[in-house]
Amino acid sequence: MKKVLIIGVKGNLGIQLQKIFEESFEVVAWDKEELDITDEGEVNKKVKKLKPNIIINSAAYNAVDKCEEDDQEFELAKKINGLGPKYLAKISQEIKATLVHYSSDYVFDGNKKEGYSEDDETSPINNYGRSKLLGEELVQEVGKNGNLNYYIIRTSKLFGKPGLSEVAKKSFFDVMIGLSKGRDELKIVDEEVSLFTYTVDLAKATKKLIEDKKERGIYHVANSESCTWYESAKYLFEIIKRDVKIIPVDGDEFPRPAKRPKYSVLLNTKLKPIRSWKEALKDYLNI
Repeated sequence: MKKVLIIGVKGNLGIQLQKIFEESFEVVAWDKEELDITDEGEVNKKVKKLKPNIIINSAAYNAVDKCEEDDQEFELAKKINGLGPKYLAKISQEIKATLVHYSSDYVFDGNKKEGYSEDDETSPINNYGRSKLLGEELVQEVGKNGNLNYYIIRTSKLFGKPGLSEVAKKSFFDVMIGLSKGRDELKIVDEEVSLFTYTVDLAKATKKLIEDKKERGIYHVANSESCTWYESAKYLFEIIKRDVKIIPVDGDEFPRPAKRPKYSVLLNTKLKPIRSWKEALKDYLNI
């Protein structure tokens, strides 16, 4: 049985990866307490000793606004989202392991209304996106000689069971459900067209990508059917039958330090389409 090392196991995605991969792999699940991916010496020592066949890196810095307004936080983001993946790529190459690393729709500028394919030019407009692009570039740099089997999976707007880590974020839908309690109305931004991704579906797609032995490279994985924040909240309140008036507003209503891409739909041109986020949301909420 092949051995899989999952890094970032206490995060929203890491929890689901462990569940899905345990069905048919020997899983070793680590979080930052077990491995600091920004310490190259520690990565080399611990991963070499473990000798996994597959390394899945779901560890990430994701405080988008914090790393926009604080230079030290941006440096931390570049270490976790950039250097960490590089160190994992180097050790993966050395021990001949397959590496899976997750990136983001925020590597794009958001000016392309029709969406972005895997080969489209990247141009991030915030520091978080720059840190994620750095990770992509460093993994590909390590693998340029062809000796590294890697999958860079770009995804967007994750939702699902909350993670156990202290830095794990609640998903948009969980936040909306909480905010709507005891409220008559909510203002929701009717911008930022992109795709939601159910962590269970992302974990399953990751497993299938590996099992199908797809060609190495960049893949876009997200649930189908694009929407704005407002459109998704409207659907959420319909299916949970919550009587709250929602008012669509421009993003300027809630100014934030980091710019967001206006259109960042990830076009999946390499894999089978994944079900609509609406169907996945019903699953998550047991409806």
